[in-house]
Amino acid sequence: MTWLAQLWRRLQALVFRGRMAQDIDEEMRLHLELRQRRLEGDGLPAPSARTAARRRFGNPARLREESVDAWGWRWFDDLVQDIRYAVRGLVRHKGFAVTAVLSLALGIGANAAIFTVVNGVVLRPLPFTDPDRLVQLYGTSRLMPSRDNVSNLAEVRSRMTSFEQVAGYEVGARYLRRDDHVERVMTVGAERPFFDVLEAPPLIGRTFTAGDADSVAVVSEAFWRRVLQADPSVLGRTLVLDDRIYTIVGVMPAAFQFPYSAASLLPGAASQSRTDVWLPLEAALSARGRFSTVTARLKPGVSLGTARSELAAVAQQIQAQIPAAAAYGRGYELISLSEAVVGMSVSRPLFLLLGAVVVVLALACANVANLLLVRASLRHREIAVRTGLGAGPLRLVRQFLAESLLLSLAGGAAGLALAVWTTRRLLTAAGAHIPRGHEVAMDWRVFGFLFVLCTLAGVAVGLAPALSALRGDTRALLQGGDGRTTMTPAQRRVRDALVVAEVALAFVLAVGAALLVREVVRLQRTDLGMETRNVLTVHMGRRMMPRGREGPADADVRHFYEIARRVETLPGVHAAGFTQMLPLQSWGWFSNSSEFFEVGHSAREPVFPIELRFITPGYFRALGIRTRRGRSVTDRDGHGMPMAIVINETLARRQFGSDDPIGKVMNRGTIVGVVADVRNVNPDQPARPEIYYAVAQNWSQVSELGMTLVVSTQGPPEGIVDGIRAIARDVDPDSAVFEVRTMERVVADSMSMFTLFLWLLVGFAGLAVVLATIGTYGVLSYVSTSRAREYAVRMALGAGSVRVAGSILRQGLVLTTIGLACGVAGALAAAPLVRNLPVNVRPPDAVTMAPIVLLIGVTALAACVLPALRASRVDPMSVLRNE
Repeated sequence: MTWLAQLWRRLQALVFRGRMAQDIDEEMRLHLELRQRRLEGDGLPAPSARTAARRRFGNPARLREESVDAWGWRWFDDLVQDIRYAVRGLVRHKGFAVTAVLSLALGIGANAAIFTVVNGVVLRPLPFTDPDRLVQLYGTSRLMPSRDNVSNLAEVRSRMTSFEQVAGYEVGARYLRRDDHVERVMTVGAERPFFDVLEAPPLIGRTFTAGDADSVAVVSEAFWRRVLQADPSVLGRTLVLDDRIYTIVGVMPAAFQFPYSAASLLPGAASQSRTDVWLPLEAALSARGRFSTVTARLKPGVSLGTARSELAAVAQQIQAQIPAAAAYGRGYELISLSEAVVGMSVSRPLFLLLGAVVVVLALACANVANLLLVRASLRHREIAVRTGLGAGPLRLVRQFLAESLLLSLAGGAAGLALAVWTTRRLLTAAGAHIPRGHEVAMDWRVFGFLFVLCTLAGVAVGLAPALSALRGDTRALLQGGDGRTTMTPAQRRVRDALVVAEVALAFVLAVGAALLVREVVRLQRTDLGMETRNVLTVHMGRRMMPRGREGPADADVRHFYEIARRVETLPGVHAAGFTQMLPLQSWGWFSNSSEFFEVGHSAREPVFPIELRFITPGYFRALGIRTRRGRSVTDRDGHGMPMAIVINETLARRQFGSDDPIGKVMNRGTIVGVVADVRNVNPDQPARPEIYYAVAQNWSQVSELGMTLVVSTQGPPEGIVDGIRAIARDVDPDSAVFEVRTMERVVADSMSMFTLFLWLLVGFAGLAVVLATIGTYGVLSYVSTSRAREYAVRMALGAGSVRVAGSILRQGLVLTTIGLACGVAGALAAAPLVRNLPVNVRPPDAVTMAPIVLLIGVTALAACVLPALRASRVDPMSVLRNE
């Protein structure tokens, strides 16, 4: 066996190592003596003496090689030699080396950047103890089959044996006065076991305990540094939030940002993703057993499937015990916390982007492989000489791979710098919309991925040229004396196949980008049901006021009305009004159809959700929302007056069909108007049923997050911002003014993630087209140069320059046509992938693909022109004279 032979040689070298040098010296001395005797003519014949010496001592060269193999680092020496030779060759051809390194750097850098985000957001485990045991609990109902509020949590907690600990929490806001202004503080009101469920240790102090009063607080490290100036004696300090005093008992580290993107769950009122302060949930709120979000930790050894089965049984028990739960079909949904944090709407587009950059890297590798293939064809004589001197196929392949790996590692080093810059820019642009964005960083997974990527890229670009170079006719090359080299048929097939693959992949990416551009254009032309030009939005919040079913005092409500009235007096202002939440940024409350029925008639089964919006007079005029029937909200709709409601056309159509709803007395109030539909969620989804209330009539439902002032102006609205701030301070000194944006910006923000994905894919597609064009040009340029003698002969025999140029153009267009045909098939096959995007993207059709075919065809034609002109201008006399 081979390994036994190797072991024997090693033992033999070990036993005779001490004698080997002496034996070799003695044999050499004997050879010198025999040579001398032969010259003198008195001795044994030289062959017999040489044979006797070899029989006695063995082959000294072979012994020396075996000794080196057994005791030396021959493979390392060979590797060093290959690398040194590769470096010298690349230094001699700097243009080739720079082109190859830059091509690989673009592909590797883009892959490393996107993988860094995918790793930080999707692949890296959550930074908690035993994150696999953390689950998220949601409610379900007939109206909301998933992700509804959790009801009857106390019953669930007492019946579930799979849960080790459970904690419900709510995202909210408080207001902190600092110097001369009021600042909003994002808060999370949580049950006492909240931090114990996550097993998250504090940076300073402690977290909540079971005996804590409602007046303790845990702050974030960012809040501690920004507001409290990183006071080392922070424990025991007090915070005054909404006129309530809280005592700080702990500081959480910056890495702890749970719930993830808390404020971005409320995009209409807060765009930042941080949580500033965690507060114990008030006993009364905790006792009601209804939460928007619940996190639990499974007991050791309990699987998610087991917990789901038990939870389904518990839901049936609760429905049997509580009639309201049975009436609404209340149930529960349990998913892992990692799935809840990073849902499919985030992970799928990220993996789709990763696939796009892999295609870009494949194009870069194809380009570099073609360059190496051309270079290998110019090195055939060198390869033949080395083969003639005894170099085996493995040795030659190793040399080619050393060069390609050196190129890929250099490209990886440059790509790493590009990846760092790209990742920072990406997180700056979309960090607030990407959950766990603050955790994205380069770690061992990223560097391991980068190393594997460089290795695979090096092997991919070097293996094909190496194998094709070995198929040359060594004897013919050694016997030929003119030194001319051309590609073998196998090399030409590989070269042409790489060009076809580049064109096809570039076409697929370009079609994907075109589909997204088409959707963006369509969405921009979609009628949103409101006016967005020259409309300003300003969010305002104030300290939380006492709530009750009877509502606050009229003076406490009228400050919003007063601010809107004064803003309407500013020069150039057309209308102004407040709303609890802006269109396209819905985060508010839902009703259901069973709670919306005509008085005196039986309630219908719930079949669709209804959004509730709270506004002041002027809101419809400010956004240009048209009144279809009746009237809109007015100043007469105040506290103590009969409840008046306005509904949208979708609700009127679903609830009343063709009947006129005006004047109908519903369980939620009398319908006084019907207004046009407005796109509530995003421009790609139709309008949802809506009920509009006057703020003064239903103040108890308005969140402490505040309201948004909408102002329409006759010209650009940015000039009235200072006037609005002054009015707000004058009417209510406790008001906090922030989130100043035009309505056009609000619309753009509602599609920000989709737009970012679009621009990234368009950039990758553009890069792919450029790489495909460069690849086509490189191949045809080589063809025109290597076939210069052929063209000279043909022209000398009477072929015109147009015919010569046409042969080059024909070859390039044939390759492009085949590539486009493969690209069309690939685009149709990849069409289902567009379903992973956050908007409804229609599959590719002829109208979309035709411009891409034209674009790539024109770029390919441009890439063919210069080589064709060069071939047509060959001087036959000069070329043949040189031959």
